[in-house]
Amino acid sequence: MSRVTGTWAIVLAAGGGTRFGGRKQDADLGGATLLHRTLATAAQACDGVVAVLPDAPTVAPSHGDAASVRVQGGATRAQSVRAGLAAVPDDAGIVVVADAAHPLATAELYRRVIDAVRDGAEAAIPGLPLTEAVATLEPGGYTGTTVAAAGRVLVQTPHAFRADLLRRAHATGADAVEDSSLVASLGAKVLVVPGDPGNLHVTTTEELELARRIAGF
Repeated sequence: MSRVTGTWAIVLAAGGGTRFGGRKQDADLGGATLLHRTLATAAQACDGVVAVLPDAPTVAPSHGDAASVRVQGGATRAQSVRAGLAAVPDDAGIVVVADAAHPLATAELYRRVIDAVRDGAEAAIPGLPLTEAVATLEPGGYTGTTVAAAGRVLVQTPHAFRADLLRRAHATGADAVEDSSLVASLGAKVLVVPGDPGNLHVTTTEELELARRIAGF
């Protein structure tokens, strides 16, 4: 399937990696960093890629860097997305939001959410059906609240959005854990497409080791 014209990706990699114990985006995964693997995959499916980094003013990409442009992130995830959006060309029709914590997301998964928006969805996210109940915890332990798995999915990235809709959602200045909730708050329909079980979210060093085993490194 050909690349989608007018599609740009924002790759978030501005976090400090508190749970990881350092900047996980710089961790090695089979001879390349998590960040560079994510940038390279995004570049396979999109026309341009914005890398949102901890300490990076807008400069030309370095050698071997798949980013079209690099910008400095903000104090929150939403602020980092806005910094990335400011660097996306105004004529982009679709914007994909991804993050370096999902270095095993495939180009096919990117195309899956992109194609859903190209085919008429306002936004698309990949999801895996939950197979276990989810318990609510507080500092003191289990609260006694358990949510059944039926009818719920584990949301992955990347996400794809109609560019005008994502810009309008972020123009409100609201904060959110992820962008689909922002666009949904505007009344937009968010389509859930099949996720990928191998699309591991790397949050800890143990998950990095698991990612290496999954990828065969």
